[in-house]
Amino acid sequence: MDISIGSMNALTARLSLAFNKYIPTVPTQYGRFAMTVPSSAGENIYPRIAELPGLREFLGQRVVHRISAQERFTIVNRTFEETLSVRREDLEDDQFGFLTPAIQQLAADAGTLPDKLVFGLLEAGHRTKGMDGQYYFDADHEGYGRDGKPTGFSNLLRPAATERTTPAWYLFNNNNPMKPMVFQTRRPFTVTARTQLSDGVVFHRNEFEWGTDGRCNAGYGLHNFALRSTAPLTPENLGKAIAMMENQYRKDGQPYNARPNILFAPTSLEGEARALLEKDFVPMKTPDGTWVTGSNPWSGTLELVVSPYLNAFAVTD
Repeated sequence: MDISIGSMNALTARLSLAFNKYIPTVPTQYGRFAMTVPSSAGENIYPRIAELPGLREFLGQRVVHRISAQERFTIVNRTFEETLSVRREDLEDDQFGFLTPAIQQLAADAGTLPDKLVFGLLEAGHRTKGMDGQYYFDADHEGYGRDGKPTGFSNLLRPAATERTTPAWYLFNNNNPMKPMVFQTRRPFTVTARTQLSDGVVFHRNEFEWGTDGRCNAGYGLHNFALRSTAPLTPENLGKAIAMMENQYRKDGQPYNARPNILFAPTSLEGEARALLEKDFVPMKTPDGTWVTGSNPWSGTLELVVSPYLNAFAVTD
């Protein structure tokens, strides 16, 4: 390959096109339970709107529900990059057939970064604080009962004393504008080239570089719409978990409508999850402790997503 300004500009244009065409094709899972929020600053400040009481009949003046400075949380953007280099001699000798797939790998890494950020935060949710100042997955979130009086609720299901601890599985309600998680994007990922012969890296190290960078971050959304469990994935425990999410009420005593519609399971629990959600009959424990084959009440009730991003081997609770 002739190393000239024109040839290097043409090569960079082809590689940028390959990057831009590939990145939208990268399969992701975070969008199933996270809302994507654009950012125009170094950080976004989100008001805590989880406890709005719902609509009331307009009698007299409006009732204003003020959001205080303490009822908000912040997601600070972070910058991420990945860069590769190629020796000038390799380009001169036409040893650059690998460049397009290498650039596409940069696109794949940029495309999967939201999954890594969102799932990493999700997996740490039982020991990381969310918008209410408590752990995102906690046993005593502040909520309201059917009578509108303050009470506690849990979005964390642990195994009973007689049960083993399993890798975590999750339930989500993603039917509302507010989602359980947030992916915040500040600057999209693009390719930058250092290929001019006068560039320092070319002049001093005899290398050409292509890199991608962007700004984004993940954060916690509405914990009312998420539940974490390390109890065995059985019909009984799934029923408990669904009931826990459903048993939430707003300030006016109306249901929160938080019933889950999607279950995320790690690969190590794929068999149990598919049997529970896709088979018509499952083993069931009778009151006397024996096991029988019974009709499966959960077949087809939830969408199942098996995620490699969930920790399928180590158990942390």
